[in-house]
Amino acid sequence: MTTQVLTEAEQAATVEPEHNEYLTRREAASLCRVPLSTFDSLRRQNRFPFPDAHMGKHMLWRASTVTAFLDAGGTRGGD
Repeated sequence: MTTQVLTEAEQAATVEPEHNEYLTRREAASLCRVPLSTFDSLRRQNRFPFPDAHMGKHMLWRASTVTAFLDAGGTRGGD
């Protein structure tokens, strides 16, 4: 059995993002634990919150928006 020790940088990368931090669609999909294709599909079906900001053609979501969506039940809503 081997034991893997994470560096401080790797540990910081595994911590939840700060609530004011902006996430790309790839990061938002990762936080939701779904593949990017599923995330894009949900977004196109208006089953995911609209982006909080745009940077050029890129959509950005606040981490707090994504976590609030997940805390509310995600695509299941309040059911």
